[in-house]
Amino acid sequence: MGIIDEREEALEKEYIMKLERTFHIRARRDRMLARWAAELIGRNDFDVYFDEVISAGLLESGDEKVFKKVLSDLQYADLAINAQTVREKMEQLLLVAARSLDEAG
Repeated sequence: MGIIDEREEALEKEYIMKLERTFHIRARRDRMLARWAAELIGRNDFDVYFDEVISAGLLESGDEKVFKKVLSDLQYADLAINAQTVREKMEQLLLVAARSLDEAG
């Protein structure tokens, strides 16, 4: 294997690792977001609610669907939480998720 092939393989591995890290961070963020929302709306079936949030993210390109699902659920529960609050919470939890993943390993 030549130097170019080795470099190409190394770049591919790095790219895959970055994609996996991004996926894991977003999954952690979504789990924390679902827990936050479930507590606010009084859902005791956290695992079921988490699956609903994750499913929303899988149906369409992730973040926006997750955002809409959580915001909709909070508004349906008649809570005075606006879109900006949910977006800020998502950003905050994304940072927490990234830090916790870095600390984990």
